[in-house]
Amino acid sequence: MELNEAIRTYRPCHHFQPRPIPPEKVRAVLAAARLAPSQGNLQPWRFVVVQDDERKRLLAQACVKGKPVAEAPIAVVAFSVEEDVPVTIGGYISAYPLDVAVAIGHLQLAATSEGLGTSWIVDFHADKVRTVLGVPEGIHPIAIIPVGYPAENGEAKTAEGRKSPDEIIAYNEFAW
Repeated sequence: MELNEAIRTYRPCHHFQPRPIPPEKVRAVLAAARLAPSQGNLQPWRFVVVQDDERKRLLAQACVKGKPVAEAPIAVVAFSVEEDVPVTIGGYISAYPLDVAVAIGHLQLAATSEGLGTSWIVDFHADKVRTVLGVPEGIHPIAIIPVGYPAENGEAKTAEGRKSPDEIIAYNEFAW
């Protein structure tokens, strides 16, 4: 699938088939995340691929709505490494969460092009995630991304409801 097609067809997936994902597809998805751009090419991310059912169950319990984490064949937990990015954006926000978000976007589009579904779960208890995966201080969980083949349940949404270009794009000045 071409990139523009993946962008047009991506939809969050919350229900997965129990079918395993071939290792080459997992590698392709993770390779796309690894190649994402970052501030100063510092690459302040780490990814933990969780395949173990018990750990996925524990991660699901750390989430407010964690059922997809337990159900998916794998869950990728994206972390940021605070010390890797001393840069701030506009002098008020650290760049590392944004860099990791770009890598997650790459991961999700690559998964879509491989016929896989994903969602982006950010409503979780960070301390519980750290405990389940043995994460040290200074490393921050940014998202838990369940990955798998979408279940055939008709949940795919269309692009309806998206704002029009005129509602979100201005030229030369902030003019809304």
